[in-house]
Amino acid sequence: MNKFDLAVMVVPQPKRGGRARRAVLALAVVGALGVAGCAVGPNYKVPATTMPASWPATEPAAMAPATATQKTVAATYVTSGAAQLAGWWSSFHDPILNSLITRSLKQNPSLQSALAAVRQARYQLNSTAANLGPFVTGNASYNHSRSSNNLSKYGGTKSEGDLFESGFDATWQLDIFGGIRRSVEQYKALLQAAQDNRRAVMVTLVSEVASDYITLRGVQSQIAVADRNIVLQRHTVKLTQQQMQAGFNTGLDLANAQAQLATTESQLPPLKTQQQQLIYALGILLGQAPDSVASELIVPHPIPPTPPSVPIGLPGDLLLNRPDVSAAERQLAAATAGIGVAEAELYPKFVINGNLGFSAVDAAKWFDANSLTWGIGPSVSWNILSSGQVQSNINAQKAVRDQDFYIYKQTVLQALDDVDSALAAYNQEHTHRRALMAAVADNERALSLSTKLYRNGLTSFLNVLQAQGALYATQNALVQSNLALSTDLVALYKAIGGGWQVGKTAAK
Repeated sequence: MNKFDLAVMVVPQPKRGGRARRAVLALAVVGALGVAGCAVGPNYKVPATTMPASWPATEPAAMAPATATQKTVAATYVTSGAAQLAGWWSSFHDPILNSLITRSLKQNPSLQSALAAVRQARYQLNSTAANLGPFVTGNASYNHSRSSNNLSKYGGTKSEGDLFESGFDATWQLDIFGGIRRSVEQYKALLQAAQDNRRAVMVTLVSEVASDYITLRGVQSQIAVADRNIVLQRHTVKLTQQQMQAGFNTGLDLANAQAQLATTESQLPPLKTQQQQLIYALGILLGQAPDSVASELIVPHPIPPTPPSVPIGLPGDLLLNRPDVSAAERQLAAATAGIGVAEAELYPKFVINGNLGFSAVDAAKWFDANSLTWGIGPSVSWNILSSGQVQSNINAQKAVRDQDFYIYKQTVLQALDDVDSALAAYNQEHTHRRALMAAVADNERALSLSTKLYRNGLTSFLNVLQAQGALYATQNALVQSNLALSTDLVALYKAIGGGWQVGKTAAK
């Protein structure tokens, strides 16, 4: 046999109180061992992590200097000041965006699913913690039986009667070597990881709503730019028609003007399709039908502008602010506790067994004092020989711990990369936008001048077409840059873990 069992049951008799006292004394000794017992397995410590002292390019001086033309554009920059992560989207000062995010935090199905996972983990922890206490079961039975007359070769006496029994059975496993306590520690860490995973879902959800909303406003701005250029190019078509009728040009200028107008008009259908898709995506993120928010979002609004400065804290704050980093650390803690759970199988298990009940053949005497039965005593079980199974399980748990350690390390590195990349994109987009603003202003002047010269017959129509094409291209690029700047800021806030702080108590 692979398991060694030792059980002692003490059934006191009316005149043998000494045995009962010895049983109680034995239980007291075993109980003291259970209280004083230590937990096997390694004690968990949060891994030491070296973080940079500061972020790259977090001050105005780190940005490219503006040219004389660009100095009129207000400077915006990222600082290492204390990050304002709870409700960071309010820095865009867009009430519609604020409303969308508030509703998504209440209704999004993915977030509700993550909350259910938190509840599941909490119940699993409670179930595991219950193993630290005793278990009591109640029972009652009635049996009418008759014995055989042929049980003895010399003949027997017919016996028939009733048996009434009721009582309670109790078992209590003493956690002397800490296997149950390590299991509770493991499930507590898993509960905390589930809470962090829920927070990570919140961070992703908030950033997706903000990104889709800002992209929607960017698409609507591109539609507005196309509409303005279509009006301008239609005016140019009329101008070339008038010039041709007056004999100042051939039909070539008119054909070129009409071709450019048709090209610009062809940009509208894809943009309007993208507009509808973004509206539908936002409806889904809010946990509603795709077209449920169409009426409030179809009306164009400007792209929400970025604030003049963005404080994001220090790199060390990521260990506290990023829920995915915290979740990875809690998974590591759970895996470490799992080693102790596995190691506890190397040691004996001590269980206190007891019962209290009544047994009688006469229902009228079922609960008499003379019908009382009881017993109490400890038992020990020990896996003496397991063919290496226990040790293999311990080694497997250590391997799980090692995997989770490297996952935690990779998660921290990925968090640093996310912030550095978002910072680089955000800062460089400022420089890009300043150059585009200057280009738009220059192209507007070039178009005005070329149109005036063409009307007076002082330049060719090609210069007008080139100026119109350049203006439309730079205006469209400026809209895309404004869009990229705002979405880069959303990515930056997501990278530093902003968004979950508004729902700290929602998972309780």
